[in-house]
Amino acid sequence: MFERFLNYLEYKGASKTIPNASKISGRKKLQQNSFPSDAVASFDHGKWDRVLQYHVDVAAGNIDDVKGINMVDYDAIAKDPNFSDYLTQLEEADPTKLYPAEQLAFWINAYNALCINIIIQYETEKSVKIQSITNLTNKDNAVWNQVAGKVAGADISLNTIEHERLRKEWDEPLVHACIVCASASCPNLRPEAFVAARLQEQMEEQMKNWIKNPTKGAKLLDDGKVQLSRIFLWFRDDFGSHEGIANFLLKYWQEEDVKEKLKKQKFSHRYFTYSWKINRTTNKKDWQHDSTPDDSVQLQ
Repeated sequence: MFERFLNYLEYKGASKTIPNASKISGRKKLQQNSFPSDAVASFDHGKWDRVLQYHVDVAAGNIDDVKGINMVDYDAIAKDPNFSDYLTQLEEADPTKLYPAEQLAFWINAYNALCINIIIQYETEKSVKIQSITNLTNKDNAVWNQVAGKVAGADISLNTIEHERLRKEWDEPLVHACIVCASASCPNLRPEAFVAARLQEQMEEQMKNWIKNPTKGAKLLDDGKVQLSRIFLWFRDDFGSHEGIANFLLKYWQEEDVKEKLKKQKFSHRYFTYSWKINRTTNKKDWQHDSTPDDSVQLQ
């Protein structure tokens, strides 16, 4: 009971900085705004795709109790011209001219790229290596409200992307499995760019992979309770609150025996401790000698 009370206080505290987008009418659903099969993508995420292919080590890291983390080589990204070129593309883009599905893919990619950018900028300017993205928070401003880069010629923060461009525009809880705030307990950074033509598939795969990680996604405990990421607590309204989260797990949990147990019992849950430690790799690759992207990735 005391744990539930503490979770309630945490949710209420988070609600002070997280707008309740679930009450906004007219938000778009991806299934009603899928990318036309005969359309050609008008924004190329190829540079970002190369960055992710080169510099993300899949399931390569363990941090504290969190296992199977996709680790990121921030130092290499800082030196990769593909990354600086992609930042220029974001700055010069006009996302309002894109198809709706392209807009969603654009803003997910922009969030992930600019999250890395704000870290690289800080570390370059200060000549330090941070232990957590929260190290960037200062007495005047949380890191989420600081300028992370430019999109369409204007300064933009991570909070603006997450809340204004994503959550307030889209009724898509799957977004929470796709945007990554550089931390161990975040859903894993996908090692390829999100693209409009495959966006539904990519987003659902992200959610399935997140949930199946028993150290930061979801885990069925011996007492029958489900342990969940704290993202389901902070953003529970996006998932449809208590009942909505239960239905969400039934849809995306891949272990059939677990799903059967969930169907037969009252849904009760607790939450993982959230690790904000940075998802930085120690496995350095000589990426400059392997500069040919995987042509099997269809960037449309």
